[in-house]
Amino acid sequence: MEIRSAKESELEQVVALNCIAFNPNQHERYWQYVRGDSSYRLSQTRVVVVNDSVVSTLRVWERRIRIGPSLVMMGGIGGVCTDPKYRGVGYASALMRDTIGYLKTRGYDLGVLFTIIPEAFYHRLGWTSLPLHGFSVACEVGGGTVVPSEWQVRDFNVETDLDAVASIHNIANAHQSGTVSRTRAYWDMKPSRIRGILPSVVAEKNGDIGGYLNFQIEDKRAEVLEVGNIPDKPDVLDMLVSYLMKTCAENRVEEITGMFSSEHPYVERLLATRKGEARVCTDTAMMLYAVNLPVMLRRFVVDWETQIADADESFSRLAVRFPVVNNQQAVLRYDGSSTIQIFDDASDAVDIDMNEEVFWQLLFGELGWEQVQLQGKAVSSVSAEVSTFLEVLFPKRDVIFWYPDRY
Repeated sequence: MEIRSAKESELEQVVALNCIAFNPNQHERYWQYVRGDSSYRLSQTRVVVVNDSVVSTLRVWERRIRIGPSLVMMGGIGGVCTDPKYRGVGYASALMRDTIGYLKTRGYDLGVLFTIIPEAFYHRLGWTSLPLHGFSVACEVGGGTVVPSEWQVRDFNVETDLDAVASIHNIANAHQSGTVSRTRAYWDMKPSRIRGILPSVVAEKNGDIGGYLNFQIEDKRAEVLEVGNIPDKPDVLDMLVSYLMKTCAENRVEEITGMFSSEHPYVERLLATRKGEARVCTDTAMMLYAVNLPVMLRRFVVDWETQIADADESFSRLAVRFPVVNNQQAVLRYDGSSTIQIFDDASDAVDIDMNEEVFWQLLFGELGWEQVQLQGKAVSSVSAEVSTFLEVLFPKRDVIFWYPDRY
């Protein structure tokens, strides 16, 4: 058994293996994941080779993801598969362990994957689920009247609208925890187009695009994949809701779903048009691995220092030790003035004892420190001052990973 980067001559075997494992009719799609991605490097395709044959493979997607308002380097793991004739002997597990070493060597901070198999396989390898919350609402019979508005909704035109949509996405998600930072080139890549990154419609007023909506309708169900608007133009969302409701009525849609928070302004406006409440659903397929915990936490220092500077209270010198995550330790030290530093360890640090799942929810903002304390999810003997300090650093946030960014 040999575990390494794929060779150019082995890519056809990799594509064929993807077809066997996932979909026999998607040969061209899997080739486009390689040929149509300008960020692709051959080393991102990892393989297990036995007797000169590729028997197991996966792909690393290089991305930057927001945790709170901060950006970290992410290695997205996708396409994990093994030839059926070689399953059950540990090749995929060995490949996953080797890939963590690859991520470390390449300077990634965080590993992310979306599993389509039971999570237990990845749990055994040290990966932790981060729950993402979505919504489901029933469509009412007789709905679908378009409300009067200065905004006009029309079909998205890739030639004339893409620059504006890309800009709106960046503005709308600049501080949205969980979202992927999209370069302009990202929108043009074949893998992004294959996954449906382009919006369905845009809302326009006086020739300016103020928002967009990406949705699909199938089997009497409408799924909202993404929505975006310029923050100082929230009224555009009302028109995008009106358009969706009219389209759902025309197509006899019975349910509207989406894998983002029911507290998102778009969903709140959607609920205002109908009776009843949204049913909240949870997806635990997103899994995380801290490749280099201290380095990753240093990415947050500037934003953390800004949060402390903007706080109503001042704090004395302190140090807190985070829980061990993927066998790594990290300590946050505040100098009592304006500076935060991250160390591997410190003897005077106060321990924050929580499991890895709670740690990730705290870091992304799915749980704020106040919630963690109230729900008894952390065992700690911190002072009131330290607890207030942690409330400033770790507020509750909505976490969104837009569906078209999944790999």
